[in-house]
Amino acid sequence: MTSDLRFPDDENGDVLRMLADQGIDLVSPRVMEFEHAFPDEESAKGFCGVVAGTVLEARLVAPDAEHDSGWEVQCRERMVPTHANITATEARLGAVAEDFGGYSDGWGSLSNPDGSPAD
Repeated sequence: MTSDLRFPDDENGDVLRMLADQGIDLVSPRVMEFEHAFPDEESAKGFCGVVAGTVLEARLVAPDAEHDSGWEVQCRERMVPTHANITATEARLGAVAEDFGGYSDGWGSLSNPDGSPAD
């Protein structure tokens, strides 16, 4: 399969390869969402305050009492979803999250049902 040659052999490469195999457009800018988990509200709010001016949107998500989850911050960024862009954004935001006792918890793409970029 030729798409195996387009992405490094790591977790981000695996996800990008899967998206490419599904026919998702990976050459046009789209909104990407980066998830971050925190142990408490104070940590999540601190992270959110620091990154708010550096991303398209930073949204605080309260714990889900039913699933006993912690606090989350969803950071949205418009970019061409290349391996380099995703990995660099993950590293940048992840380093800030660690300063607040949090960690990166994955990423995804906001898109229309046909795979075209969402506004």
